[in-house]
Amino acid sequence: MYEPFEAQIKEWLKDEPALSAASVLQRLIDIEPTRFQAKNLRMVQLLVKTWRMEMAGLFIVDGGWFRSVPASPATAAAGDAGTLAAVGNTSP
Repeated sequence: MYEPFEAQIKEWLKDEPALSAASVLQRLIDIEPTRFQAKNLRMVQLLVKTWRMEMAGLFIVDGGWFRSVPASPATAAAGDAGTLAAVGNTSP
């Protein structure tokens, strides 16, 4: 349902980083009112959150948030990817 609009939504988020999911949904409703409705808000919120994390270089591993960058500039210069630093809850 959202795949045809993914590139457009990502462009909106890139151009307007503070754009809310509700505003994204309203734009989608304006484009295709028969396809999108107010009841789609939660799904748009989840997609926007996922795409923002993707654009920021974050990913989820075992329920915790990790940044996909080297541990330090020194390790990157040495060709070592380093270790991932936990940003969120990593409990099993």
